[in-house]
Amino acid sequence: EDGDNIHAVIKGSAINNDGDRKVGYTAPSIKGQVEVITSAHQVAEVDPHTITYVEAHGTGTSLGDPIELSALKQAFDTHRKGFCRIGSVKTNLGHLDAAAGVTGFMKTVLSLYHRMIPPSLNFVTPNPQYDFDDSPFFVNTELTPWETHGFPLRAGVSSFGFGGTNVHAVLEEAPSRSSLPASE
Repeated sequence: EDGDNIHAVIKGSAINNDGDRKVGYTAPSIKGQVEVITSAHQVAEVDPHTITYVEAHGTGTSLGDPIELSALKQAFDTHRKGFCRIGSVKTNLGHLDAAAGVTGFMKTVLSLYHRMIPPSLNFVTPNPQYDFDDSPFFVNTELTPWETHGFPLRAGVSSFGFGGTNVHAVLEEAPSRSSLPASE
């Protein structure tokens, strides 16, 4: 109504901590990540089947990535295969420590705004500990136009920190200017 530029809408978010469920201080738990992702979907009031991109925490480690992907698969709770692209800004910029989560968030907002999903650079072979073929996810390896499938563009953004803090947000494309009420 004020004429502000809106690049994306935060539909919902959730935060939790793995507590004593995690394997170690730097190793997350699947259960904590499933809970935070599912909670974010509920707060956002969206069906995970309508989310077509996930900005993963994606550290590229043999332990962390299979845990994150397994948690996402459980949270999406579907038998549908290969409908949701996945990526991580870390392939573009490296791990930015405390700024990693907000950087992934900004990448996703800009992806929604431009309706393009950037590639995960240097991805060649998937981690053998995760079966992408039996999953809703596939790694986005090239700049891809983001297309709607009968619902608004939606994305999930994950950030998982040392000590077991888990955060997940659900973002949606901004409403079109023509659908906003005229300001007086």
